[in-house]
Amino acid sequence: MPEVKKCTKAGTTCGSCVKVLGQLIDAELEASGVEVDKGLCGCFARTREELYEIVLALRVTSYRELLDRHGREGARGGDGCEVCKPAVGSIIASLAPAIGAGTHVLDGEQAALQDTNDHFLANLQKNGSYSVVPRIPGGEIAPEKLIVIGEIARDFGLYTKITGGQRIDMFGARVEQLPPIWARLVDAGFESGHAYGKSLRTVKSCVGQTWCRYGVQDSVRMAIDLELRYRGCARRTSSSLRSPAASASARRPGRRTSASSPPRAAGTCTSAATAAPPRVTRTCSRRTCRTPNWSV
Repeated sequence: MPEVKKCTKAGTTCGSCVKVLGQLIDAELEASGVEVDKGLCGCFARTREELYEIVLALRVTSYRELLDRHGREGARGGDGCEVCKPAVGSIIASLAPAIGAGTHVLDGEQAALQDTNDHFLANLQKNGSYSVVPRIPGGEIAPEKLIVIGEIARDFGLYTKITGGQRIDMFGARVEQLPPIWARLVDAGFESGHAYGKSLRTVKSCVGQTWCRYGVQDSVRMAIDLELRYRGCARRTSSSLRSPAASASARRPGRRTSASSPPRAAGTCTSAATAAPPRVTRTCSRRTCRTPNWSV
């Protein structure tokens, strides 16, 4: 991998292609007859999927037990590494009910397996501060809770932003400020939004049939039920859902109508009214691209 990065510069910027790059290298090595080590890391010769099956089948409830029984010879009795510890911690947390691991995810050894974000229930930012995201199921929030978030942000001097997941993120909290911030949030009825975890984070929704004239179902209630049902469930990656309940005419710019527009007479052709807006060709300095011109 380092040699390929040096020659091609692949994986040296954002790093999002590193996984695919590793797969390409492994495929070429295997095609050349070279044996490729597919172990999770230097501590385990097994893949993550295999470790998951081992933990489930043998009901392993601790990282130490898994490392000593199924780790590489040189790693047994050691402290593990930054790759396998959070991976095993996630596996044990997700399988806790099935394997009988009754301890809290932040108790005992399990706490040491979690990364900084999971341990402090906040997201570590580039300047060393943390961001706090309380859960707002379905984006529905009472005015009293909005006031509490505003007061906390004001009192602790936090930067606030409405996220794409219909929540409010508070940035700039120092680590020693996290306990009092969470104390006030919990007293107001909030809980962690798991914005840092590999789990279900949000279920977004439109306002649905309660308010929208195009709504056909109660999307807000569906979003709240889904989010509260699957909140915090450990997964391999983070995930978000959405619960739309409006007809297509409420979501397509070409089919929007004014509330004051007079109704069309029966039998009137609707093709002109419902057709998508015309598209124009725009020439820019680098390429010719087609972009929608909604003002036409």
